[in-house]
Amino acid sequence: MFNYYQPSKIHFGKGRLKELSNIASKYGKKCLLVTTENVAPLDKLYDRVKEILGNVAIEVIHFDKVLPNPTIEMVTEGFELAKSEKVDFVLSVGGGSSIDTAKIIALTNGLDKIDWDYLFSTYTNPFEDYDKLTDKNLPLIAVSTTSGTGSQVTQAAVITRGTEKNTIFHNDNFSNECIVDPELMITLPPRITASTGFDAFTHAFESFINPKASIMTEIQALKAIELVVKYLPKAMEDGANINYREQLAVADTFGGISLANAGAAAPHPLSEIIGGVTHIPHGEALAVVYPGFIKFFNDDYIEKFAIVARTFNVELESVSEKEAATALYDEITKFLSMVGLSKKLKDFNISDDQFEQIINNPILGVLPFGSKEKLQEIMRASY
Repeated sequence: MFNYYQPSKIHFGKGRLKELSNIASKYGKKCLLVTTENVAPLDKLYDRVKEILGNVAIEVIHFDKVLPNPTIEMVTEGFELAKSEKVDFVLSVGGGSSIDTAKIIALTNGLDKIDWDYLFSTYTNPFEDYDKLTDKNLPLIAVSTTSGTGSQVTQAAVITRGTEKNTIFHNDNFSNECIVDPELMITLPPRITASTGFDAFTHAFESFINPKASIMTEIQALKAIELVVKYLPKAMEDGANINYREQLAVADTFGGISLANAGAAAPHPLSEIIGGVTHIPHGEALAVVYPGFIKFFNDDYIEKFAIVARTFNVELESVSEKEAATALYDEITKFLSMVGLSKKLKDFNISDDQFEQIINNPILGVLPFGSKEKLQEIMRASY
C-alpha cells in the first residue's frame, strides 16, 4: 500500500512560457512576481514575463529581492508587499530559492504577521495532511529556470533563520500550476548546471532508497537517475543543446515528484546544516557529503545501491549485488569529478569554527537517518 499525491498541473516542453497568459488569467488581475534581482541576464526574462501578463491586462508587482538560501527577513518583506498590494496570486520565476520564497508568501497570505516559530515547529512532516493555515492563502504559479530543485512540484519550502535552514511542509505549498520550459535553462552557466543537476539526482536517489518508496516513485526516481547520469555531463559541454536541457528538466520534475511522495535520506538534512552555517550552494553541499554517505551507509541499502551503481556502469551487471553496491562509491566519485563537483568542505575555505558548528549541530542527534556518531563520520569524511 502507498499514498501518492501530485496536485500541480504541469505544463512541460519547449516554448511553453508563452502560455503563461492563459494560465495566469484564471487566477486574477494582479500578481506578485517573485524573483532574484532584476539585473542581467535574467532581467530580459522578467521583462518578457511582464509583457506576457500585460497583454492580458494583469498588473505585476515585482518583488526582486530573493537571494540564495532565502531568509525569514526576506520572505517577510515579500509577505508584507503582497499584503499591502492585495495581489490575487503569486508567480515565481526562477530556481528553488525564488519558488520557496513564493510558496511561503502565498501560504501565509491573510495573516497579520508570520509566526516563524509556529511554522518551523508545526509543519515538519512532508506526509501530514495539515489543515489550512489561512483561508486567504494565494494561488501559486511556478516557472522554473533551473533543472534541479524540483520545487515547482513539491510541498516543501526551505527557509533560513540565522545559521539554520528549516523546511516547511504543507500541501498548500504545491504550486497550482507550473511551467517547465527547457528553453529557459539553456543560458545556465556550467557551475549552476552541475549543482542543480546533481540536486535532481539526489532527490531521485534519496527517494528511491527511502523506506516510503513505492512502485510509482521508484519508476520516476530511476528514470531521473538515468537521465542525469547520461545527460548532465553532455549539458556541461553543450549547454545550448535543447535536447540535453529537456532531458534534465524531465529528471528534475520526476525527482521532485518522487521526493514529495517518498521523502529524502540523510544527505539532504546534512547538506542543509552545511548550507545554513557556510552558505555553500545546496547542490554543492550535497556533492560534498555524498561520497561519505555512500561509504558509511553501503550495508544499509545493498540492493538499491547495486541497482543505481549498474545505472552508472552496465559492466556491474556481471558482478554480485554486494560488489555492485560497493562499487557505487567509485561511480559517484568519478561522476562528481566529471561534472566539476568533486570537492571537500576545506575547498570552500570554511573556518575551524564553522566546521565545529557543523559537526556539533544538535540536529545531528535527532535526525531519523542513523546515529549521531555515524552522521558525524560523514561530516568528517566530507572535510
